[in-house]
Amino acid sequence: MNSLHTLQKTFRVFQTISKVAMILSFVWAGLTALGLLCGIAWYSGGSVAGASRETLQYLTTTDSLNRMMGVLLSDLVFALTDGTLFLLAFRYCKQEQMDGTPFTQGGAEQIKRLGIRTIVLPLVAVILSALFYEVFDVSRAAMADGGNLSSVSLGIALILASLIFRYGAELEAAKRNKLADAPVSST
Repeated sequence: MNSLHTLQKTFRVFQTISKVAMILSFVWAGLTALGLLCGIAWYSGGSVAGASRETLQYLTTTDSLNRMMGVLLSDLVFALTDGTLFLLAFRYCKQEQMDGTPFTQGGAEQIKRLGIRTIVLPLVAVILSALFYEVFDVSRAAMADGGNLSSVSLGIALILASLIFRYGAELEAAKRNKLADAPVSST
């Protein structure tokens, strides 16, 4: 049982890390949304907290508010994507802690779905980001790295882990069935 105890501690650490990362990602999304709202106010000629359009352009590296909004929309999509994935990872770790083992059918299914979403959501975010950069005429140099290899690799690893966890759950179920079917000896 020492290995299971170590595994539980590891999942507890991952649960904490994913919770902190989720909160930071959603804070990032909130700040970019706030920046978008301020950008819209500045774009329409207003000011926010006494800062005028000229002050904004002086403080930012973009030469137009359209481009700034394109970058912020792109950042918002990436922040929401990251936050969502960390939320799903947090939920899985929390469920695993409640189950006491990763070797459950439900947990294996949950980690498989997380793996699929880890592949798909960042790809969708990259596509949306490219769309925003095109619509708002943002230079390609300002675009975040569009590489999706790390999320695809992580997604595949999670899907493979789900197969291992499913196999472990089947072994546990077979072991319980074997014990339940074993004759009781009366001494």
